[in-house]
Amino acid sequence: MSSIRIFIAEDHAILREGLRALLESNPDIDIVGEAEDGQEAVQKICKIKPQLVLMDLSMPHMNGTEAIAMIKRREPDIKIIALTVHKSHEYVRATLDAKADGYVLKDDTHLQLLTAIKHVIKGNIYLSPGITQRVVSGFLDKDAAPADFSRSHSWNTLTERERQVIKLIAEGSRNRDIAESLSVSIKTVEKHRSNLMKKLDLHNASSLTTYAIENNMMG
Repeated sequence: MSSIRIFIAEDHAILREGLRALLESNPDIDIVGEAEDGQEAVQKICKIKPQLVLMDLSMPHMNGTEAIAMIKRREPDIKIIALTVHKSHEYVRATLDAKADGYVLKDDTHLQLLTAIKHVIKGNIYLSPGITQRVVSGFLDKDAAPADFSRSHSWNTLTERERQVIKLIAEGSRNRDIAESLSVSIKTVEKHRSNLMKKLDLHNASSLTTYAIENNMMG
């Protein structure tokens, strides 16, 4: 049986090295690459094409949720497990909406991580026992429905330029890249981002990315 080819995206060197050492002690796992920020992760992963990626969600330059969405658009067959400290329903939902295949907490055990890897490689979705109840509770929360309904209808209030900006944000572009692409100033891009967040009641790039995915804007 061939080894599982895994890529690690984690911005903290000690954690990254420890994770690598832990996983390489397993004869069925081969670490084929590492990255310390989201942009580097996307570039390397799309080139190396590992079977599975362990992706931290809080990284510089491009966060993990944005990186997951971009990788899945380019290489949908690559399996991705979010490895994070975040336990809130909002983080879990945004990550799964970005098409992650698993969600594991950093305080889970080595055995739980190996279990997640085995499940995901087989084509299953894996959620850490530590957040499963939160996810179920979140999806059963009836109070969430009106907010989602209101947000979906806020699409009609966006200008054409704002729609262009949110699409570029969801694709992982930085303000400078968006400004160059649209031939406007960085201050103008920042203003558009602010307007988008106010109109859609969203508060960060990850939630904007999730909104773009849910509204089929990534094509």
